Formats: sequence, C-alpha cells, structure tokens
Amino acid sequence: MSSSLQVRPTVAGDALPVIPTRAAAVEKARALLPKIRARARQVDADRVVPAETIRELTDSGLFGVVTPRSLGGSELGFATLVDVTAEIASACGSSGWVYGVLAGHSWLVNLFPIEAQRDVLANPRALAATVFRFNAEVRAVKGGYRLSSGEGRFCSGIDHADWVVIGCNVLQEGATSEQRFFVIPKSNISEIIDDWYVAGMRGTGSKTIRVADAFIPEHRSMRVEDMVGGTTPGSKHHAGAIYRMHYRDIAPFSLVGVPIGVARSAVTGFAEALRKPMASFTPEQVAEQSATFARLGVAAADVDAAHASVIENAERIDTAVSPTDLDDEQRARILRDWAYAAQRSRHAVTSLFEASGGSATYDHSDLQRLWRDANAAAQHIAFTWDSAMTTYGRVLVGVAPPKFGPKGR
Repeated sequence: MSSSLQVRPTVAGDALPVIPTRAAAVEKARALLPKIRARARQVDADRVVPAETIRELTDSGLFGVVTPRSLGGSELGFATLVDVTAEIASACGSSGWVYGVLAGHSWLVNLFPIEAQRDVLANPRALAATVFRFNAEVRAVKGGYRLSSGEGRFCSGIDHADWVVIGCNVLQEGATSEQRFFVIPKSNISEIIDDWYVAGMRGTGSKTIRVADAFIPEHRSMRVEDMVGGTTPGSKHHAGAIYRMHYRDIAPFSLVGVPIGVARSAVTGFAEALRKPMASFTPEQVAEQSATFARLGVAAADVDAAHASVIENAERIDTAVSPTDLDDEQRARILRDWAYAAQRSRHAVTSLFEASGGSATYDHSDLQRLWRDANAAAQHIAFTWDSAMTTYGRVLVGVAPPKFGPKGR
C-alpha cells in the first residue's frame, strides 16, 4: 500500500470531524433527527432535500464514514453506513437515500487512480453522485477520453453533488467496446432535467443528467474489468479488502438502510397512534384489537430481521481480509438479503397502512408518505426479489448463476 496519500495540507476550518466508532456515528445521526424529521413533509412537497440538511450532515462528519482515514474520513465501514442511513431514513426517507448515495458511493471514488481521488477530495466537503448506466459516445483521445451526447437517469443527490461517477461503454477500433467508469466534475453537465415526478422518495432529486461534450483526463477513468477483478488503480493505495471486491457486492449497502429506516418509523408511528386510545379502552375493547397487535408484532419482527440480515453481511464485508474470504454462497446471500430486507420492509409498512383506515390516505398522513417511500425504495433494481432469490437458489443446489462474475483478488 502506498504511503503517499495526503490530499493536501488542510487549513483552519476546512477539516471535517473524524468519527471514532460506529456507536458514535449512530449517536451523531440521532442528534440530527429532530431537524430532519421536521423537514420531511417539506422535502416531499419541494422534491429536494434542503441545503441545511446536507450542511448539517457534512459538518457532523457523517459523509465520511466509509472514506479512508488517509483521505480525511472515518473509515468505519459499511455496517456503520447501513446503521446511519437507517437512522436518517427513519426521519425522512428521501434524506436517508441522498445521504446513503453521497456517503456510500464515495467508495467508488477510492477505486480510481490516486490523482482522481486528490482531485475530488481537494475540497473535503465535496460530494459525488453516480449514474451507473450512462449512455454516451465515448472515444479514447490523446491524454484521455472525449464524451459526447451523454444522458443518464436516476442521478440521486445531483442537487448537492460536486462530482458524478458515470459508467459508459468506450468505442474502440473494430466496433468493439470497453466498459469504463469515469469521474467528472458537475461543471461538465450541460443539463439537469427535472423529470423526477414520482410516487415516493420524491425528495431524492434522482433526475436525468446530460453531458453534451466533455474531455475526461485519463486519470479520471478506470476499467470495469479491473473493478470486477480487484485490480483497480485505487486498490494499490488502500489496504482494505473492500477495494478489491466486485463492485456489485458492495454498492447497494449504500441504499438498503433506507427501506429499513422507513419501516422502523412506520412501526413506531403506528404503535404510538394505537397507544393513546388504548388507555381508555375496556378490557373487552382491548381484546378486540388482538389481530392489530399481532399485525404490529409481525411488522416489527420483519424490520428487525431485515436489519439483522443486512448487518451480518456488512460486518462480514468490513472484516474480510481478502475478497476470497467470501465464497459463492456468501456472495449470493448478500444479494438475497438486500432484496429480503427491502421487500420485507415494504411489506411491513404496507401491512400497517392497510390497518390504518381511511385517515392514512390523506396527503398530510405521515404513514401515507412512509408507505409511498417504502414502496419506491424497494423498486431499486438491487432489491429485485425474483432475481436475488433465484440466484441464491441456484448456488445452493450447485448450479452456477449467470454472470455471477469473479470474486476479486
């Protein structure tokens, strides 16, 4: 591992807090929840997370939970990221999603050549959004790449990002192509299309972006082949096994805390709403609510099980010494449990919504917003139940799943 990682000397006031432990990170998140919760309805109405929330999260150091310490972060791992994201999402689903993307996908930046990492982190408050599938014409030119006529959807958090990591096919001689990821400054974006009019997660600002023409220096590029095989330029500068793992085994940890946090909020809110009338009920009336009590208990159990399964996997990732520490069954289990967690969380919220009567359908109902957010969050492709469960079943019976990919090195 290289020792020449310092980004630049910091000046008074620009360094962000380094958080010592996972518990300290969760406490920092909980301290912000009253303000985030108070803004949740406005986030849903305005379709954007306010700058105040981003500033508070930045000032707290929480955006650096998976950033290497050598680059000014806390390097606490993906279990911490899941816990913090779930806490924030329990107050506002959209705020949790934007946090998870901008904090978790910073891991991708650490896979690029060290010069690109220095470019991005020259400003310690810089944030990077992502578009994994960016359709564009990209050709190799002297000193780098020329990108033109580019467009990509679902750029969550672009309202607050300074950089964007994009995945593209690079055209080569002979009509062949090579898959690469690039990191580009926001100034390269020619148009942000405000097309994020959706049922739930309205404040994530997951808009379409366009790049008419841009030159991308060579050092802001890396091959997907290296990302799959664990040989990225950044892996030479960071010791952790996570920098040599298949990126598909890592990236959704940034988001899976959101449906869990939203569902936790639904369970808590439903219980609080039920508690007040119970105080005046007769024993017979209380007994009549047994089915509702059971429904609440099942929902709470589903959410707890969702969180436990994801955290077990995240801790396994965090403590791995080598990517080969994960066998095929464990890798397939990670995919399975992302889907399980998101879909059981969705089911838990929907179950409570069903039991809440007509009052839950009003726009001012917090449960209605949580229901919309849980269902929207669970729609992410990484949480697709059918493919995740099929993949795991194939591995269990010894049938190799299609395109499972190398483990890294």
